Amino acid sequence: MKRHATARLGLVGLVLALTLGLTSASSGAAAAQPLPPRTTATGMAYQPGAAIPRTHLPELRFTTAAATTLRSFNWSGYVAEACGSCKLRYVAATFTLPSFNCANSPDNSWAAYWVGLDGATSGSVEQTGIEANCTAGTANYFAFYEMYPLAPVAFSGVNPGDSLTAAVYWNAATNQWQLGLTDQTTGGSIATSQPCPSSITCANVNAEVITEAPSAGSTTPLADFGTSTYANIAVTSRNGTRGAMTSNGLWTAYPINLEGASGDTLAAPGPAWAGSAFLDTWHAAQ
Repeated sequence: MKRHATARLGLVGLVLALTLGLTSASSGAAAAQPLPPRTTATGMAYQPGAAIPRTHLPELRFTTAAATTLRSFNWSGYVAEACGSCKLRYVAATFTLPSFNCANSPDNSWAAYWVGLDGATSGSVEQTGIEANCTAGTANYFAFYEMYPLAPVAFSGVNPGDSLTAAVYWNAATNQWQLGLTDQTTGGSIATSQPCPSSITCANVNAEVITEAPSAGSTTPLADFGTSTYANIAVTSRNGTRGAMTSNGLWTAYPINLEGASGDTLAAPGPAWAGSAFLDTWHAAQ
């Protein structure tokens, strides 16, 4: 990997429904303000005032010179890096939202669970998932999507124990990124179709399934989420080759350990079973 680490399910129904015709109307939970352009929401309420932290590019490095595991100060999970002449167009995963242990978490600690394209070796990230924090001993949960370096867009309406499917798809015909999150437990969903932010290149060279300590000016403490289970992981290349977090001729998959400034492990993934599922476990806040 260069710079940082020198590392189908089929389209879910939600993502298939995304087209250029998406409007700013929402059904289900009412939003206090109009939704952003090309965005729909059902059973989740847009939260324009929610100051949730943003993602941060990961500064990945190998754990040792001969290792295939990466380390990061803010990401834990798996990344697929496309070959030099390859591109990726789709990533998806299902996970159950854990219940935070706020009694064991610093005040204003956070954790995010997301799937996305780019980020590991590029300057953009196109992602969707969940962010949650512990404040004054209480956990707060938000759904979100983010076209980094733009700010995240937040929604309420998700709860611990909910089973969620997140997917990001690059539509070559429109050159837009279709981001979708479906709550299988409640039926709620958000979906959006967004262009690459101006003055940045969305290269489609990485696919990730990540637990993150996000950034609020600096990396936040990592809230105690216990263990997250990611399953049904799917990755698709631009030419339509389908796979998962398993290396092949088109991409190479790497696990990522989240480490604190002193080198202590804060969160780490277990083995990826056939590339399609793994556990990610919290170890420490900072």
